Amino acid sequence: DRLFNVEVRIDVANRMGVLAAIASNIATTETNIEHVAVDERDGDASTLIFDLQVRDRKHLAHVIRNLRRMPEVLRVTRVLA
Repeated sequence: DRLFNVEVRIDVANRMGVLAAIASNIATTETNIEHVAVDERDGDASTLIFDLQVRDRKHLAHVIRNLRRMPEVLRVTRVLA
């Protein structure tokens, strides 16, 4: 099966363990994480930018839906090139 690379931006509450929780959530959807970057906006929030590999748009929608259910996630957006 062919995989597609997508970039997802996740704004999160800046709490201990949030990166691990997000990565674990993504892993439950059988999604490969290629790269992650962290940008601390202020003391209360951070932006995580994940490069993911997904099968199709339905798979990506499932990943985003799961992330939006997390209490520490403020916003999830796909970054379009």
